[in-house]
Amino acid sequence: MSRIAKVVFRATNGVEVSCSVRYEGSQNLVAVPARITSLVEQIGASGDEHVLLLVERGFEYPLVRDETGAYRVDRSHATRPGFLDELKSSVIAPTKDQRLQHGRYCHTLSISAVVGAVGYGAGLPGWTATSVVNCASLLAFGVVLFAVGAVLSKGEK
Repeated sequence: MSRIAKVVFRATNGVEVSCSVRYEGSQNLVAVPARITSLVEQIGASGDEHVLLLVERGFEYPLVRDETGAYRVDRSHATRPGFLDELKSSVIAPTKDQRLQHGRYCHTLSISAVVGAVGYGAGLPGWTATSVVNCASLLAFGVVLFAVGAVLSKGEK
């Protein structure tokens, strides 16, 4: 049964192109469009290296050209970013949706800090210097987290 899949073309000169292809899963056969085939030939003629990857369920499978000129999926060399790589990229360079979720989480922590400060202050039998510092710290954390959440949730201008 054939289905539509995503193929990514990457070259050492910086070219990266993705496209949709027809993929025969039972035969591991991929029908690459003519524009990608011509791009492979141009890059090969210029002396740059390239790779074609089928992206499926988070894995990247390299495509190998057989003797008939058809592209087949090489499942033995599948790659997938590890958990720590994904975590690092979500913190260092988050997507727009991830930034929005981080902002919502900061807003949640912000209101939790404010509610905690109110509850802590209301439950005290008497105020001391330590309790004032604790309440002020919780309120300050709430304000800072609110500001961080507002920046992260800003979205597009």
